[in-house]
Amino acid sequence: MNMDTAARPFVVVVGGHDPSGAGVTADVSALASMPVSTHSVVTAWTAQDQHGVRALGARPVQDWLRELSDLLDRLDVKQGACALKFGLLPGLEHVRAAAAFVRSLPPEIAVVVDPVLAASSGGRFLDAAAVTAMRVELCSLPILLTPNVSELAELAECAADQLALTVDRRAEAALRLMARGCRGLVAKGGHGLEDPVLDLVLWRAGGELHRADLRHPRLAGAKIRGSGCRYASRLAGELALGRDVATAARAASGLLAELLSTPSARQSS
Repeated sequence: MNMDTAARPFVVVVGGHDPSGAGVTADVSALASMPVSTHSVVTAWTAQDQHGVRALGARPVQDWLRELSDLLDRLDVKQGACALKFGLLPGLEHVRAAAAFVRSLPPEIAVVVDPVLAASSGGRFLDAAAVTAMRVELCSLPILLTPNVSELAELAECAADQLALTVDRRAEAALRLMARGCRGLVAKGGHGLEDPVLDLVLWRAGGELHRADLRHPRLAGAKIRGSGCRYASRLAGELALGRDVATAARAASGLLAELLSTPSARQSS
């Protein structure tokens, strides 16, 4: 598909910088093959390894927020579809700033939020107050959430082990969050126990609540840094191109399945 870069739909990814391969690096990588114009805004500089978070240097909220505002001012929303993806918001004031920013956006911009509460290798990013703000303030906005099982459990205030056991419990928790007002939710099943993996997709359209169950093989032992970042960013890219939520989620799952089937993903396990 030949498309002038200036005329492409745009995706802005907002999140942490992780030199080990997650964060905005993974975001940009997930969008590299798509016909979209990609831009990134860093909220925090992190140092991570397989043992957890070694350092977290959050940027002042006003700095990344000004950068994000200036960037959107330069981009022409009227040219076509566009999307904004939030990843790491490193603290209470950052979560609240993101919520206020989303409230100010025109409806043309699809917003995807990957609720990064903790590092996959260990270590918390958000304390209880910040998680509450994400639950109460961000989840009440017209966003699309992409939690894994543990993130869904924490946001919905239920036990993660129960959500891992059954998809029905996961659906109940997802509907509880949807009731707060968010546009949609993809409850990813990678941390569940079912085989094949089931990604539960819920979204509102035409005044109705829709559901799609997306199944894909469980690739035991395969791991890749920044899988959640890549999923949410690919989802945002698909939405920017005008895909419906279920189609966008299917494409995001397909990207992860492709990456997890590579020899490097097997070797990292």
